[in-house]
Amino acid sequence: MSPSKLDSTASFGNGDASISCSKPENGLVDSLSLFHSEKAVEELLQQTPVEGMDEHLIEFSEALRTVAKALRRAAEGKASAQAEAAEWKRRYELERTRNIQMERKARIAEWFSAEQNGDFDCGKVENSDNQLVQQNEPDEHSEKGCMKHGICSHEVLRDRESDSNSNGDHNKMMRKASFKLSWWCKGENGDQHKHDIVSFEKGNITTAERSSKQISLKWESDPQTVLILTKPNSVSVRILCAQMVRWLKEKKKLNIYVEPRVRVELLTESSDFNYVQTWKDDREILLLHTKVDLVITLGGDGTVLWAASMFKGPVPPIVPFSLGSLGFMTPFYSEHYKECLDSVLRGPISITLRHRLLCRVVRDAAKNEYDTEEPILVLNEVTIDRGISSYLTNLECYCDNSFVTCVQGDGLILSTTSGSTAYSLAAGGSMVHPQVPGILFTPICPHSLSFRPLILPEHVTVRIVVPFNSRSPAWASFDGKDRKQLAAGDALLCSMAPWPVPTACQVDSTNDFLRSIHDGLHWNLRKTQSFDGPRDL
Repeated sequence: MSPSKLDSTASFGNGDASISCSKPENGLVDSLSLFHSEKAVEELLQQTPVEGMDEHLIEFSEALRTVAKALRRAAEGKASAQAEAAEWKRRYELERTRNIQMERKARIAEWFSAEQNGDFDCGKVENSDNQLVQQNEPDEHSEKGCMKHGICSHEVLRDRESDSNSNGDHNKMMRKASFKLSWWCKGENGDQHKHDIVSFEKGNITTAERSSKQISLKWESDPQTVLILTKPNSVSVRILCAQMVRWLKEKKKLNIYVEPRVRVELLTESSDFNYVQTWKDDREILLLHTKVDLVITLGGDGTVLWAASMFKGPVPPIVPFSLGSLGFMTPFYSEHYKECLDSVLRGPISITLRHRLLCRVVRDAAKNEYDTEEPILVLNEVTIDRGISSYLTNLECYCDNSFVTCVQGDGLILSTTSGSTAYSLAAGGSMVHPQVPGILFTPICPHSLSFRPLILPEHVTVRIVVPFNSRSPAWASFDGKDRKQLAAGDALLCSMAPWPVPTACQVDSTNDFLRSIHDGLHWNLRKTQSFDGPRDL
């Protein structure tokens, strides 16, 4: 740096200091002093250099370095203070929200007891709920306690048959098939002892009591509507889809839904497929679970992921046919689709409840942890990485309210047990039976020799925070898509979703899982040791 630039910088820094000190008094900038300072520097440079000027410049540069270090330390202290303040704010909002929920639960218990005693009054519920909302979270758009403004707790548990009857013959045609889930195991003499664990009349599965035993699905009424999802850009899949649609309609008399793209392909092949139904927009996709009894996928694991992503709530049972590469979740072979579908439609069948993660992004400007973006459901994993940045990812990880660790590396994978054979496996994670409920915590290339993967219980909420002192933002991707940037102060919350993905088994969940890792990964495949070698005597 030349002497003129150094002196000009110094005079400008003094000007800034004079502004910050004098502005509260008169609000004016002393431009005259800046002018004289620059003029004095120019006159000094035009003169003969003074002896020892280089030494003064060296001392001046050292002073500037000292000032820069002090400013850097001040900036780091500010960032640390902001992070600490944000953490205290988060804890306060979390405690406040918990208190609100506890008070709501207490009032709901009072409502149930009043209903059982015959003293239930919806007007009191509405007034009580309004009072609670006004005390804690005043919002003119908040939901009310009952009737047209929302749903009362006593209405949630009732099967509203009047609504289904009021829709006429259309609802009768599209009424979902009901089924019952039970777990079973092989007892003595090969007998199968079955115990009911959950049953929903409308056919929507919500995780209730879990068991390590095999889960069986038995239809209580015949399925009427089938959704077929196919892998795109495959001639063999297109031919198989046309054959399957024709067989299901002619032999099984089922209503058939396909994607708009597939319907166009079928009608291009033949106008006889005009009975095939589809949807027009995303709003109709959200209502598919109320119409569809069974989902059939023709493709690989990616097609199963696509099928699961279409259902933001309860998922109908899925029958996956293997037409892809590896096929960890596709046990059925397309060559025998008639026998397989005939067995599934007749029931009972073994199923695997594949748990999903519910992911929410909380921005730094959010009021609390419930002020989030639209939740995202993932069947395999959510990945937080450094994107195109050359810096290490810096992530603070919490499990509920407990600090877990700080990840410094390429990133982190939060995986379901179904996704344990995907990206998590490539990053060094364990292979886990898909029926085991848990969250896999797997680092990606950590800059540490002791950072081993974890398996966390299903009931925890994992929170990943980008700290304020992070050198670069992080990027989150959900099942390989829907990529989102996480800036400093942003957080990602992951917990177990209440809506699993039920996939049909060829034999049972354990047999299918072991066969998939043997066939797909050649797990522990080696030559058998020769028997004619030396032996212990």
